[in-house]
Amino acid sequence: MMVETQRQQKKPFRLIVSGEANAWLPALETIVGPRWIAPHRVNNDRELLDVVEARQADAAVLDDQVDWALDILRILRLIRRLDTTLPVVVVTHHQDRRRLQAMLELRAYSVVGHPLELEQLLRQIHGMMLQMNRMLREGDPGVG
Repeated sequence: MMVETQRQQKKPFRLIVSGEANAWLPALETIVGPRWIAPHRVNNDRELLDVVEARQADAAVLDDQVDWALDILRILRLIRRLDTTLPVVVVTHHQDRRRLQAMLELRAYSVVGHPLELEQLLRQIHGMMLQMNRMLREGDPGVG
């Protein structure tokens, strides 16, 4: 279904990436192709929030080890103020239960550990695309 929705719209899945996910972009672009996915690298938290606010992304994979001014929990709070439905995968090295719980309470789509493997990244992207497709079919005004 997502493939059909994407094909009808003729728009690739717009994915924000930071940190470790950047290393997988060449493989991701080769496997999935630019017709289906358009990764957008962000270099700092301000750039990330600008892209989210402009609604130029369908999902995000964010690494909590990047050297930005804001930590990942603050970033998730700000993202939720701008977009309540944007699926966000957090790649983390943290194992503190309270911190992980806080990420999920801020509606992270999922939280995955370092190191991020290509297969895991592909599964996360596929899941986010399916979720977006469901929301589009249900007519969620926050999507698209």
